[in-house]
Amino acid sequence: MDWSKTKTIFIIAFLVLDVFLAIQFFTKQKEANIEIIQKSPIQDQLKQDNITYGDLPKIDKATYITGKRKEFTKKEIGSLKNQTIVSTQNEGEPVYRLEATFDDPITLPETNPASMLNQFVTENILFGDKYSLWKIEDYQIIYFQQFEGKTIFQSILDQNGRIGMVLLRLNEKKEIVSYEQTMLEGIQEIQENENVLSALKAIEAAYNAHEISPNSEVSKVELGYFTHIPLSNVQIMAPTWHIVINEKEDIFVNASEGIVSRPD
Repeated sequence: MDWSKTKTIFIIAFLVLDVFLAIQFFTKQKEANIEIIQKSPIQDQLKQDNITYGDLPKIDKATYITGKRKEFTKKEIGSLKNQTIVSTQNEGEPVYRLEATFDDPITLPETNPASMLNQFVTENILFGDKYSLWKIEDYQIIYFQQFEGKTIFQSILDQNGRIGMVLLRLNEKKEIVSYEQTMLEGIQEIQENENVLSALKAIEAAYNAHEISPNSEVSKVELGYFTHIPLSNVQIMAPTWHIVINEKEDIFVNASEGIVSRPD
C-alpha cells in the first residue's frame, strides 16, 4: 500500500468537505442576513429609499359589499332635459347603460372646473349626487359612484366592467358634448366587518411588489371598493386601498388579500 498516495487522497477529501461546509455556512449566513433585512420595519425601509407619506387613515376593519346593475326606467329617462338619448338597446330591452348627447355643448371654466362640474352632474345626470369626481383628462371626465362616502373604483378601459360610472366626453374645444352612465343599486354589506390590512401594510405590499420607486411621495391613501367577483348582473366588491404616488400614479391593494394591481 502506497501510504503517501492514500494520505493525499484523505487530504483532498477533507479539503472538499471543508469547502462544502464553508459554502453551506456562508449560504445560511446570507439567508439569515436577508431574513433580517426583510424583517426590518417597513418605516425604516421606506425612509432608506426616501419614500415619504403623511398621516394615514386608521382603518383596520371593513367588509365586502354587493349591488346589482340598475335598469334605468322610461320615467327616469324622460325626466332628462336638454339632452338626446342615444339608444344602444333593442326595443323592449332593459337599459343598463345610458348614453346621451347634450343639445348644446357645455363650456368648462378655465380655472377650478371641479366645483362647476359637481353642480352640473348633480343637476343634469340621474342620481348625480351619488357620484364623485375621479379624474379630468384631455377628452373625458370620469365620475365614480360612492357608497357611504367610499368610492367604488373600477376599470375605465373595460367597457363591460363599468358598473357605477359617469363618463363625460369632451370635444376639441374642451366642451362637454355627451356622456355615458352606469349605476349600481341595492348596495349593501354582505358580512360583518373583518380585519383588513392597515394603510401602512397596504403601502408595504405595494413597496414589496416594486410598485413604489425610491424618492417617491405617497400623496394619498384612501379606502374604497373594487370589483372582486364580476357577475352578469350582480357585483361583489372587495374593500380596497387606493394609493396615489406623486399625485399621478394610482395603485390598488386588496385590503383583505393584499393583492396589488394598477388600473387597466
